[in-house]
Amino acid sequence: MPETVTWLILASLFYLVSCYLVCRVPSGAGTRSFSLTIAAIGLIFRLTVWPLAPALSDDLYRYRWEGKLQAAGGNPYNSRPADARLYDLRDSSFPLVVGKDFKAIYGPLIEQIELWTYRAVARWEKDPVRQVFWFKLPFALCDLGAMAVLWLLLGAHGLPRERVLIYAWSPLAIIEFWATGHNDSVVVLLLVLAFLGVAKERWSWAFTALSLAAAAKVWPLLLFPIFIGWRGNRPRRWWHWCQWWVALPIFGLFALLYWTDVTENVQFASGFMGGWRNNDSLFGIILWLAKDVYRAKYAAIAIVAVTALVLTLLQIPLERACLAAITVMLMVSANCHPWYLTWFLPLLVLFPAPALLLWTALAPLAYAGVISWVIVGVWRTPNEFRWLEYVPVYSMLIGCWLVSQMISRRRSPGSSAHTAE
Repeated sequence: MPETVTWLILASLFYLVSCYLVCRVPSGAGTRSFSLTIAAIGLIFRLTVWPLAPALSDDLYRYRWEGKLQAAGGNPYNSRPADARLYDLRDSSFPLVVGKDFKAIYGPLIEQIELWTYRAVARWEKDPVRQVFWFKLPFALCDLGAMAVLWLLLGAHGLPRERVLIYAWSPLAIIEFWATGHNDSVVVLLLVLAFLGVAKERWSWAFTALSLAAAAKVWPLLLFPIFIGWRGNRPRRWWHWCQWWVALPIFGLFALLYWTDVTENVQFASGFMGGWRNNDSLFGIILWLAKDVYRAKYAAIAIVAVTALVLTLLQIPLERACLAAITVMLMVSANCHPWYLTWFLPLLVLFPAPALLLWTALAPLAYAGVISWVIVGVWRTPNEFRWLEYVPVYSMLIGCWLVSQMISRRRSPGSSAHTAE
């Protein structure tokens, strides 16, 4: 682990320099061939880590187990891997299945992907452990899809397509989607499709993609108020049935596939915002003020909800508002795995915030928690590593804000007049 984290940090330093250089390319100065070359190099980076086993996380074992359970006629929202009645489903990969005492917490779209991946892989690969490796494939393909859609999104915004480097060359995306195989690439792809729909003013398309993202993982529901928008004294896109109302049949379709009481599952999933703690930053302050983990969780959820509402009412540009909402959510959450940062990574292509790019570069420090996970079964990032990760990020965030305030004051008419006098 020390060598792995060290090499990832060093790779991220070269990545940050590359981001700085590509952001200096003015609009119209780049070429189509240059941007395609950048994307091709990103693909080469991904292929170099594809053969690696998912050593940094054992989530893939859980994906396969849930797929196998569904193929056997089970419901992952009603069953736990530890259930004695499911003993016949255990095989050589079972000891590495994570969360044996918990039901499924992924959205129904992810569960369907797991089911069909298992059915496809089981046809030609009989070894359970080798089957686990191939569960990386659908999420690697979603990552490639996100890269392609980002290339189109940059063109729709009139930005240099060379900026696709910010996503394509990110060590975070490469490792999380091609080495570890996390399913968050599904949400990333769907969100980028939603943003492309917004850029082209195809709102039915945008809300369909956003609804599917929420069907994959619940948290994109946070972005619905921002997509609906606000104008004057009323919601901007509230009564357009062909726009945001498309979410209802999508949710209904997936709900019918897994009709069950999901109260327990939702309560457990809310532990992402507060419950178990891992690599958190501002949640520690919230917990200190609240004096109780449940009050801290509800306070964090309230902060995120209010943030989304305020961003909507202030009519902040949609993509920028989404970036701010996702960032605040991750900052106040009790649990912030490195792969969670891929949620805002595509938006950095449009708004390359230095502090957030630095956060993605320092995120591998959180993998120090793998050591305690392997030894004692508890994922806990040491405090000194969290300080190394978050102090530079928040310092740069505050510093960039102060610099922007100074620049805006100098550019204000009052300041100009005073200077002239």
